[in-house]
Amino acid sequence: MIPHTALLATIVPGLFGVIIYIVQKYVGKFIGWISTAVASLSLVLILSMIKPVVDSYNNGQNSLVFVYPWISPIDINFGFLIDMVSFPVGFIIALVSTLSCLYSVKYMENEPNQASYYANLLIFMTGMIGVVFSLNLIQFYLFWELMLIPSYLLIAQWGTSRRRLSIGFKYFIFTHMGALFMLLGILSIFSYTATFDLTELPSRSSSISPSMAPVISILLLLGFFVKMAVFPFHTWLPDAHSEAPTPISAMLSGVMIKCGAYGIGRILLTIFSQRMVQTSDYLLTLGIITMIYGGLMALAQTDIKRLLAYSSISQMGYIVFGFSTVSTLGVMGSLLHIINHAVCKALLFMCAGSIIHQTGTRSIRKMSGLITKMPVTSFASLIGIFSLAGAPPLNAFWSEWMIFGGGLAAEKPAFTFLGVASTMITAGYLLWFAWRVFFGPLPKRLKDVEESPPLLLVPIITLASISVILGLWPGLMLGFIAPAAEFLSSFKGS
Repeated sequence: MIPHTALLATIVPGLFGVIIYIVQKYVGKFIGWISTAVASLSLVLILSMIKPVVDSYNNGQNSLVFVYPWISPIDINFGFLIDMVSFPVGFIIALVSTLSCLYSVKYMENEPNQASYYANLLIFMTGMIGVVFSLNLIQFYLFWELMLIPSYLLIAQWGTSRRRLSIGFKYFIFTHMGALFMLLGILSIFSYTATFDLTELPSRSSSISPSMAPVISILLLLGFFVKMAVFPFHTWLPDAHSEAPTPISAMLSGVMIKCGAYGIGRILLTIFSQRMVQTSDYLLTLGIITMIYGGLMALAQTDIKRLLAYSSISQMGYIVFGFSTVSTLGVMGSLLHIINHAVCKALLFMCAGSIIHQTGTRSIRKMSGLITKMPVTSFASLIGIFSLAGAPPLNAFWSEWMIFGGGLAAEKPAFTFLGVASTMITAGYLLWFAWRVFFGPLPKRLKDVEESPPLLLVPIITLASISVILGLWPGLMLGFIAPAAEFLSSFKGS
């Protein structure tokens, strides 16, 4: 592993994005390919940390820490925390971002301001990786806000309707307000513990006033729940995710909202584990409501991207449910579902984008029989659909099984029953979507439709293959996820 690997993996995309902004007048038509290469470099750098992370765990160390002096008077360092918790999440962010960049080469080829588009995409990528790899809470917050600015611009400038400015503004206000609540929680933690360091905070959490602990945990949860679009903080997501260009929708639904889930695991389960245990029933209820609400709303949609957007809300309910059990199996399921949902939802949004690109419509009512015209895209979509519906041997089956197994392990049978029952809604809207779009008679207006271009198919086939591989060989990710879940759930008894 080369020195400063985590630093380079995090800042290289964003730094290149800034350079593109500066020299955008001189950027040629190959900017998409160059940006994809830069994103790929970040992905390769993250992959190069696999062996050091595994070796450190096998040697009894919890993490790799890269530290750089920053604000010396109050002892705040700029650093990166790479361990079994952050590594798989950082990897999936880099992978989906790289594939989205490649997908954009063809999908966005006729759009204006190409240089600005790729600059924002790369800065957005840096913000997400920075959140996951941050060593301290101030750095975590700064990267959290860095995610917001480029993603807002990507929606507001390259949105697909005349409402893109108002939708982008709504997205900005919602997520920024959530971030401010989170900042209040972070500053409150510092006022009691005198540190922002995530490796030190678990041992200092006892110094937080018992009367303030509930307030601080609620402030943090507000920030995380807004980012995850958990009910009732969800109203920004359907508009934003369906308005954004498809490659950005894949990043928003695939990985950005998972940063909120990562925050729950990394911060709340380690610092406020007892609060998580005490409020478990309330959080489980919220998770189930989110699952059911998102599923029912998805069932009512006729716009292919809005259906997938509401599906993401429902799937966040699964992750909240698993974390709320505060059991090793439940936490393991939620961490694994962060990965599995990222793969499947990025896959489905890219398939939807390809269908829109080839048919010229987003209306499910105007689609039918596409499996005869777009067999590769249709088959890949079915892989994503059946995976999220919990069908073995695809990847999301394992995480959903663990999530509800965690509910039983936590002795919450009633909540688990309701959670399992709500999966029928998930299967319902996904199978309805598949039947309406891919099967049945082919409309006359679609008789000349052709399969997606190769540049759109490469990311789609890659994600579909990963879904199958992780379904057949779940140990590839569980080798990281299982130790991470044991580590996070160990704070329950402290």
